Amino acid sequence: MAYERRRFTEEQIQFANNVNILEYAKQSFDVKKVGTNSYKIEGYGGLHINPVTNKWNCFCQNKGGGPIQFVMFTENKSWVEAVKQLIGVTSINAFNYQKTVKREEPKGKLILPEKNNTYKHMMAYLIQTRKIDKDIVYRLIKNKKIYEDKYKNCVFVGYDNKGEARYASIRGTNTNIERFRGDVKNSDKAYNFCIEGNKNSSKVYVFESPIDLMSYLTLKRINSGNGFKFNDHLVSLGGLSDKALERYLIEKPNIKEINLCLDNDSDGYVAANRLKEKYKDKYIVNIEYPNEKDYNEDLKKLYEVMNIQKENLAHNKDSEEEELEI
Repeated sequence: MAYERRRFTEEQIQFANNVNILEYAKQSFDVKKVGTNSYKIEGYGGLHINPVTNKWNCFCQNKGGGPIQFVMFTENKSWVEAVKQLIGVTSINAFNYQKTVKREEPKGKLILPEKNNTYKHMMAYLIQTRKIDKDIVYRLIKNKKIYEDKYKNCVFVGYDNKGEARYASIRGTNTNIERFRGDVKNSDKAYNFCIEGNKNSSKVYVFESPIDLMSYLTLKRINSGNGFKFNDHLVSLGGLSDKALERYLIEKPNIKEINLCLDNDSDGYVAANRLKEKYKDKYIVNIEYPNEKDYNEDLKKLYEVMNIQKENLAHNKDSEEEELEI
C-alpha cells in the first residue's frame, strides 16, 4: 500500500477519498432512498450509502468504507485503479467535494432548562405512556439524570466525570400534540445520557435515545423477575453519532465488549454495521436489534400481550365462578 500511495500526491488521495459517494453512485446504479440518511443500491444484497458520513456498507458481505473502497467493491478495481477512476472521472463541481475538516464553533456554557415544581407530567409520560418501569424512573430522578422543566417537558441530562452537566435533551410529554424533542443549546454529545454500570463490568450497551435505553432496561427487568440487577453500562448516543461511545470507552478502559442496540430500520442497520467495523479490532462487538422498530415499541407490545393475558385470566375466572353458582 505504501508503494501504491506514492503514485499519487496526498491531495489526490484526499480528493478521491472525499468524492460524494451518493452522487457518484447515481451515475451508474439504481439508487433508492430508504431512510432519513440512507440510500440503497439495488442488486447488491443490502448495500447502503449514508450521505452524511459519506460512507457505505454492504451487510451481506460485511464490507464498507469510503469512496475508494466503494469503487473497488462495486467495479472490481484495485486500490490504484479506484483512485485513478475517482480522480479521472470526477471534478469538485460535478460531485460536490466533501470537506473532511469541519470547523466547529466553540460551545458556550450549557444552561439547563428551568425545573418545574412537579414531576407528575414527566412521570405520567414515562411510566404510563412509554411503560418504563417506575423504579427505574425514580432512580434516574434521584440521580438527577431526568427531571421535568417548567414547560412540562422531560429533560435527560448527561454529565462529565466531574459531575458537571454537559448535555441535555428535551422530550415533550403532551400526548395530544406532536411532541417536541431536541438538544438544549450548547449540549456536547460526547457527554450524552448514560447509566454507569458496576466498576468491574466489561460490557456496554449502546442505544439511539434515552427512551430506548430505559425501555431495554425495563424489558430486562420484566423478563428477569424479582431481584433484578443490571450491572453493565448503558449509553445513549442521542442519534447515530458515536461521540458519546468514543468518550465513554476512553473513560472506562475496563470495557471489552460493545453491544449495539440501535433501531430496527435502515438507518439503524447502516450505523450498527459502521460502528462494528470501526470498533471490531479492539472490542468484541455484537449487534442486537429489537423485534419492532425500537425497544420502546417492543416494550409497549409486551404490555399489550400482558394485558390481553390478564383479561383472559379474568374472563376465565368469571366463567368458573358462574359455573359454580349454577
